[in-house]
Amino acid sequence: MEQATLVQNKSEYSVATVGNMADFGGKVFLKELINTTGMEVSIGSIEAGQSVPFFHSHKQNEEVYIFLSGEGRFILDNDEIAVESGTIVRVAPSVMRRLCNTGSTPLQHICIQAKAGSLEGYTMTDCGNYAPV
Repeated sequence: MEQATLVQNKSEYSVATVGNMADFGGKVFLKELINTTGMEVSIGSIEAGQSVPFFHSHKQNEEVYIFLSGEGRFILDNDEIAVESGTIVRVAPSVMRRLCNTGSTPLQHICIQAKAGSLEGYTMTDCGNYAPV
């Protein structure tokens, strides 16, 4: 499945699915589907031996990649880092980036991007929940 399906949509929340992650391939962006207003979220899967076919950077958005399965290398400007299930990488907007799958199974990840420097402060409340400062 290379698409996401909207399951429920209310003004307060949206629910979508891409099905079983073990069967997911390709890349899907969720902003339009779940109506995010301050971030873009995508789910990607790169097949064994494949890579993103281009380097890219952003003008304003930083990204956080959360790797779910597989193994690969992440080229960040002139650096190369190994990634695998459980690796989390933050990338500043200006950094040139490209993902490569070096393993024998799909390299699956979630990518969250938002405008750098836009997060408001948070503090803990007495009941253990985060609350805006």
